[in-house]
Amino acid sequence: MNYILTDAISFLISRTYARMKNIFLKKLKKYCITPEQWVLLSKISEKEGISPTELSLVSLRDKPYTTRLIDKLEGNDLIFKEESQNDKRSSLIYLTKRGAEIKKEIIPIADEINEWLVENMDEKEVEKLKSLLHKMYGNIQSHS
Repeated sequence: MNYILTDAISFLISRTYARMKNIFLKKLKKYCITPEQWVLLSKISEKEGISPTELSLVSLRDKPYTTRLIDKLEGNDLIFKEESQNDKRSSLIYLTKRGAEIKKEIIPIADEINEWLVENMDEKEVEKLKSLLHKMYGNIQSHS
């Protein structure tokens, strides 16, 4: 069997992700945040009072890297931390007013890029693609 890199599923996903991330990065530049920071900002808006540990799990990043992202967002006045009432060693993270405003501005950009990804696909194809990607993720998770 011949291995052809450009036919490999991992290559196809990586190539698509790299191009999408590059476009998103350019569009986020005026907000002074990165796509990785956007993941955290978006998740914090979904669950105000989220812990750094939860953010690390959601973002698929290790805790030290997530902490650096959190510090950058806090330094840009997009989030703030409060001590957890349940665990004094932990903090909970919330959006600032500025963070909420920027999030509202970025959502249409993220939506537009997502629309570009599924252009020329019907609803069934999009749902099938999502299902397959979830299945692939589960498959790879079972091997790690």
